[in-house]
Amino acid sequence: MLVKRFLETKLFNLLSCSVNGKEINRTELPLAYDDFVQKLLAFCREEQDIILLCFTINYTATEIKDLSMQLEVKNDNSLLEIRRLLAKVLNILDSTFRVVQFRLDNPDSFLINTGDSFEPDVYLAHDVDMIDIMELICGLFYSHAVRNKIGNPVNFSELTRIFEKGMNFKFADIYKKRDDVFKRKATKLTEFLNELIIAIKIESKNRGYGL
Repeated sequence: MLVKRFLETKLFNLLSCSVNGKEINRTELPLAYDDFVQKLLAFCREEQDIILLCFTINYTATEIKDLSMQLEVKNDNSLLEIRRLLAKVLNILDSTFRVVQFRLDNPDSFLINTGDSFEPDVYLAHDVDMIDIMELICGLFYSHAVRNKIGNPVNFSELTRIFEKGMNFKFADIYKKRDDVFKRKATKLTEFLNELIIAIKIESKNRGYGL
């Protein structure tokens, strides 16, 4: 479920465990909080689907409020740090939602190219997986090799949609697929890119170059 992305973060896991009476390593909380905020920022900068943004933020806020209410019932002073952190998370979610609301109220400030005139007759080969294309997208995005007309790096979601539209396919969840790339073993991390390198070298040799 796409709207549960922030419930799968380490911060939410630590907070849930603490609220439910399980022991946690509280020294991990600051880094987990920073990671949560970075993921939230990246999601808001990269996701163009406003409805998904709104639902995801509100869904996350509702679950955080539920944890906070559970703590209020317990009235345990040893959980004061967790209460304060829950309040911080709710504040950042509220601020984030207001930014999304501004984006919704001022769409002209966030225009992207949505023209439908481009209908390519291009499709992925049967032996090419979507994770292979995501590997290529990640290479382009994180090397800042693709930029917009004013020279700024493009949004991850916008770059991804160029590939989706250009090759007539659709990722179920671009962020999960991106994480799938990074989670692979070191020997497979750039497997598709390595295949492209080999293909270019073979074609160069076939053409009589690089001998």
